Amino acid sequence: MPGRREIGPRLTVKEVSRRVVGSGRWHVAWEIRNLGKAPLRLVTARLPHGRFRSRERALRPAPTLSPGEQARVEASVACGGLPGTVVENAFLILRVRWRDEPWQVFARFRVVFDDDGAPATVTERLSAQRVGFSAPRTRSI
Repeated sequence: MPGRREIGPRLTVKEVSRRVVGSGRWHVAWEIRNLGKAPLRLVTARLPHGRFRSRERALRPAPTLSPGEQARVEASVACGGLPGTVVENAFLILRVRWRDEPWQVFARFRVVFDDDGAPATVTERLSAQRVGFSAPRTRSI
């Protein structure tokens, strides 16, 4: 529909590499592409799932993506599983700046451990919410 206004950042998240870095630790990288019409800046990334985990870290320098551009986000992830193990509902949570406002983008993954025990992420859903969207507003009387 022409003239339709975007109501949040639009991205794709695709795993592009993984390598073992130690017992139960993997270095995983994703390509993040801006599908929207406005630039956005990637600020932080974290993976909070108990079986696919990386603490939040600031992305320095914080990549700014013009429409259609992509950047690589990498994390050292604590995870492990026997071949065929599936971890549902793992998330990559990105804090971004879009249209001068803070947003969180949630990339929900299914993680499948291959025959060598390597975790492969499959992005199942992406969603975004403005930070503070549900915070109560205070009024002066």
